[in-house]
Amino acid sequence: MSLWSESNTVVNAIIPVANAWDSAPVVSDIIHLENFNRCTFLIVTGATSAVEPVVTVFAGISNSSCDTAIAFKYRTQIAAVPGAAGSDVTSALIEATSVGFSMTAAKVGGIYIIEVDASDVAAAGVNFDHCAVNIAEDADTPQTGCVIAVLSEPRNPQAVLATAID
Repeated sequence: MSLWSESNTVVNAIIPVANAWDSAPVVSDIIHLENFNRCTFLIVTGATSAVEPVVTVFAGISNSSCDTAIAFKYRTQIAAVPGAAGSDVTSALIEATSVGFSMTAAKVGGIYIIEVDASDVAAAGVNFDHCAVNIAEDADTPQTGCVIAVLSEPRNPQAVLATAID
C-alpha cells in the first residue's frame, strides 16, 4: 500500500502568524526542486477588510539567488463561511503571468493553490531548480495567513523522501 507521505513532502514555507505579509514583500522558504517535479504552494488566509496582496512566483539557481518572476497556474478556493456547503470547490485553473495576481480582500478562509512545475522553473534560466512564492502587501492592514508547500511527483520515490530545503 502506498502512503500519501511516500509520494509527497510538506514544507511550512511561511509559518502562520497574525500579520503574515507585514514584511515588504514576504518571500517563502526557497524550495529546491532537484528531487521533485512539482511544488504546490497553499496560501491560507484569515479575515481582512482591505488587504489584496499580490502573489508572484520566483525561480532561481539557489537559496541565495531565487528572484526571477515566472508565469504559473493557480486556483482559488474561497468561501465566505468556511465549512459551508460548497466551500471546498475550487475555481477553474487560471494562468498567471510573471506579474502574478491580487488576492481577494474581506474573505475568511481563503485558499490559493499555486501550481509550480519544475520544467517551468528550469525554462526560466540556466541551472534553475529553486522556487519560492512572493507575497507583496498592498496596504498596512494585518492579515492572518500562512503558506504550505507540497512537493509531489518525486524523481526517486521512497519511504522517506529527500529534502526540498537546502
